[in-house]
Amino acid sequence: MSAATLESPYSARALCRAAAARRIAGEPDVALGLLERAILTGPDDAAIWAETGLTLLALGRHGEAAARLRRAIYLSSGMAEARNALGLALLRQGAPGLAAEQFAEAAAAKPWVWNFQLNLGLSQQRLGRYAEAAAAMAAAVQLEPANPVGWNAFGTALHQAGRYDEAIGAYQAALRERPDWPDALGNLGCALRAVGEPAQAIACYDRALAQQPGFAQARWNRALANLSLGRLAEAWEDHEWRWQVPGFPSPARDFAAKLWNGADIAGQTILLHAEQGFGDTLQALRYVAAVSARGAKVVLEVPRELQRLALHLPGVHRVLARGEALPQFDTHAPLLSLPRAFATTLETIPASIPYLAPPPSETARWRDRLAALPGLRVGLVWAGRPTHGNDANRSMALSDLTPLLAVPGVSFVSLQTGPRAADLAALPHGTVLDVSADLQDFADTAAALQALDALVSVDTSVVHLAGALGRPAHVLLPFAPDWRWLLGRADSPWYPSLRLRRQAARGDWAAPLASVAAAIGQHARHTMLQQAA
Repeated sequence: MSAATLESPYSARALCRAAAARRIAGEPDVALGLLERAILTGPDDAAIWAETGLTLLALGRHGEAAARLRRAIYLSSGMAEARNALGLALLRQGAPGLAAEQFAEAAAAKPWVWNFQLNLGLSQQRLGRYAEAAAAMAAAVQLEPANPVGWNAFGTALHQAGRYDEAIGAYQAALRERPDWPDALGNLGCALRAVGEPAQAIACYDRALAQQPGFAQARWNRALANLSLGRLAEAWEDHEWRWQVPGFPSPARDFAAKLWNGADIAGQTILLHAEQGFGDTLQALRYVAAVSARGAKVVLEVPRELQRLALHLPGVHRVLARGEALPQFDTHAPLLSLPRAFATTLETIPASIPYLAPPPSETARWRDRLAALPGLRVGLVWAGRPTHGNDANRSMALSDLTPLLAVPGVSFVSLQTGPRAADLAALPHGTVLDVSADLQDFADTAAALQALDALVSVDTSVVHLAGALGRPAHVLLPFAPDWRWLLGRADSPWYPSLRLRRQAARGDWAAPLASVAAAIGQHARHTMLQQAA
């Protein structure tokens, strides 16, 4: 070999190759030093800029990585690997839209590279484009059918798209390649719960936890599955793992005072604080009187929307809105930890109803406002909070209520709040009385419910309020409902005044609505006979 063909170990490309080897060996700091020297001698070499971006990505310096990778793409626009790496940097910076553009370019340039398709799917998931994500993941698993990571990611995309049976198949494919993988087992459990198979889901969570006992998501989801089966005593310990679940909507509170676990608290001050959604809080407020009966002074912290209603709760010493300064207290408990503290079973659920009541002045005002409505007065709620994880299944279109709205002898009143209240504009004027503008908090809603004869609602906080007030309500439940409604029952041990109307098939509201319409029609006829007597 002639001297002319030898490459200096200090040339830009040689330094770049040495840096790549160091990065792959887990020494990105050393690699970065080599790359800085390489850039000085090869400032227009796209490969060096791309490797620098990859190294900065490995160091977690995502903004700097993105800048270097953009430089590489400027110098050589066809660098699919650089575009893929730039997409990763953007994804980690919280820019999934820009990341998706880069992944799409990379996948178009080299459609045979499976992880380009996989990353495109991940970015689409972050954007909530679940059908597009599933399509990209499908391409990835076709390219690498023996890769469990791809199948697991494909399953997640299918699950988010509401294609639960297909998601189960994808997770099972992942487990064929990697048996007893905790992530895939946990995901399979969630998909089985979504198709109404909590017992099979528990078996998956058990297998996952045998491999990884500290798997918080599996413990939390096992709790939910056991609760839905009515196995309350088996669920409460797992239920406490919710605080360790990444991204859990209610972060644990960092108090110096100890957490109350049911021990003697006579003479002590306890802070009970709300967590999760309004419905969770309304359900758990039943425990306040029981805590007070233990001889404790109860300070209650709730969202401001619930404060005025909670002021009238038996056994409470002081009610604070979240964000107000807290007094001194000896111990504390999140409200959803109280069932564990009281070792609650189906047979011992505190169901002394009502345990909530609206302010008397509000009750009189709403009674007067709705008194002139003829016939049976029925409240309506057809949609929950849009950000709820299961909202696509639990909420319905207003048009689904058409058979109910045709029942004679009924005055319908909309208690729907939020953006879906605007749905009423599609109905003929006068079909439903809209009072949503006057529902400023739950005290108003409670008073309105007291003035109505019944409520028809999807699974949202208003049904918890009706149940806590002891008001009759028909609850429209999706095929795989929230844990608190159990399985197969038409009644609720938590709320004796509620009647549960369940979907027999996913997405089919026709049967439960027909059942509700028949019950409301019978109630309306009875009311008309009473008024005529």
